[in-house]
Amino acid sequence: MVEPRGTRGLARRLTLYALLVGGSVLFSIPFAWLLLSSFKTNDEQFRDPPTWLPRTPSAATASPYVARDEFEPVGRPRACPRMRWDEVRPALLDATAKAVDAAKLPPHSAPADELRSEMLEGIFLAAARNVADQAWFESVETLLEKWSRQLTPSLIANCRDKAYKRFLIGPLRAKSIEQQEETLRRAEPTASVWQAQGCTLANQTTEGRPCALLSYDFAKSGKREATLSAVLPLGFPVAKMKKLILSLRPDHSWNALDATLEADGQRWASAEPYNAGSDQWQELVWQFPSDDDRSMKVKSWIVLKPAGVSDFAEPGKMRLTLTLRGRSRTEAWGTKLWNNFRWAFKHMPFWRYVAISSFLCLMNIVGQLLGSSLAAYAFARLRWPGREFCFILLLGTLMLPGAVTMVPSFLIFKNLGWYNTLLVLWVPSFCGSAFNIFLLRQFMRGIPKDLEDAAKIDGCSYLGVYRHVILPSIGPALATIAIFTFMGSWNNFMGPLIFLNDQSKYPLALGIFGLQTQAGGNFGLIMAASALMALPVVVMFFFCQRYFIQGITLTGMKN
Repeated sequence: MVEPRGTRGLARRLTLYALLVGGSVLFSIPFAWLLLSSFKTNDEQFRDPPTWLPRTPSAATASPYVARDEFEPVGRPRACPRMRWDEVRPALLDATAKAVDAAKLPPHSAPADELRSEMLEGIFLAAARNVADQAWFESVETLLEKWSRQLTPSLIANCRDKAYKRFLIGPLRAKSIEQQEETLRRAEPTASVWQAQGCTLANQTTEGRPCALLSYDFAKSGKREATLSAVLPLGFPVAKMKKLILSLRPDHSWNALDATLEADGQRWASAEPYNAGSDQWQELVWQFPSDDDRSMKVKSWIVLKPAGVSDFAEPGKMRLTLTLRGRSRTEAWGTKLWNNFRWAFKHMPFWRYVAISSFLCLMNIVGQLLGSSLAAYAFARLRWPGREFCFILLLGTLMLPGAVTMVPSFLIFKNLGWYNTLLVLWVPSFCGSAFNIFLLRQFMRGIPKDLEDAAKIDGCSYLGVYRHVILPSIGPALATIAIFTFMGSWNNFMGPLIFLNDQSKYPLALGIFGLQTQAGGNFGLIMAASALMALPVVVMFFFCQRYFIQGITLTGMKN
């Protein structure tokens, strides 16, 4: 039976659409991974096995607490056969449990059963990852011996610290504008420094550091905030103080920590809250307004802005109040998704880099459209001696790798005095490029000769023909070149790296490279900055793809 013609056509169209959708999904996977990674904290970037989606923020209402999603459930290692796994799994779990009990690490304030269960998962995963593949095929006694070697006190303590989330407060330091630094109330235990309301403080030592454990339960207290207040003597005048530095280890709750400072009858408040989205020791810095806020420095501090008058005016002393406010799950999600982007704006002068990149893109687009179209017009529509030879010579430059011309170009621009200026990044575009000239020449050759002759009869000069006949006819090709030029200029990294050494002149691509150097291993921050850089290119292509495709398909068509 012959298949109806309409059915064949429908099947062909469906197949074509399926291929297009599949290709779109395939090529969008790297950008999706980049965007989703920008929402993750730095410890989530290195989770094994990796996950696509960021973890749900805890939005804890009580601390300390046990994080039930810190480790993956215990599963069979890939190198171990299923039957062998069923045989040795109970013995391995028993050996792991005995090692945990022998360590006696879980604190009395933690839910022992929950913490022990979560610790077992983390220790089991780490030990299974470290055991050699061939060990799974050896005798049970040999496997247990090798397994026990992995259960070190440091591994058990590390898994305990990851599963047991605590908010720890360390010493507080003050630093003056003259670089004088002192630890405030150094002789007293940390818990004695602060007056707690809605929470409790208990002195302890963690990882060799004297600190205080902050415990709170918003459900019991009836309000979603806890307050710490301290009166602190200063060894120098308050007017000379530049910053306050607090050592702390947050509890990964994504709750907000605000600061208020009072001294000499004045009050200052933090311009933005600190987000407790980490579980690592760090230094939280509050800094008074200064020229540093407008500099090119990495802004890793929170600004203390004037907030009116205060009734506290004890000479030589100040009062610091920390307020920990609980967040709902929705607020915690919003804070986490925006956190890396917020720090990307603070770690580098993002909008300055965007302005420089936008300027370079604009000038390169104007230069390429003007220079390439004029040269292509001369090759396509004008007759002059040596035209074909010059065109072949132009095409020959496409064969030269960029590395060959890099050093001569650098020497030329340096002798012109353009080193460490933006001129070198946009002035050469007004000379056009070989590929763009070739593309426009092929397009112009498809324009009917009759249009040009009619314009000449009406009195148009060569430039008049170019202005009134050629340019209106090559709009799709010009749009294609504009898109190519924008993408190339926006993503240009090698040119600024070679010719610029002043950070204030960096475009966005080189600025993100500098951020990678300054941020160290904070890949979430780097992913966020990279996503911000890739977004304009993606948006522009989606809005301009019709002109791009039209310019490519019409190039070389005649009449």
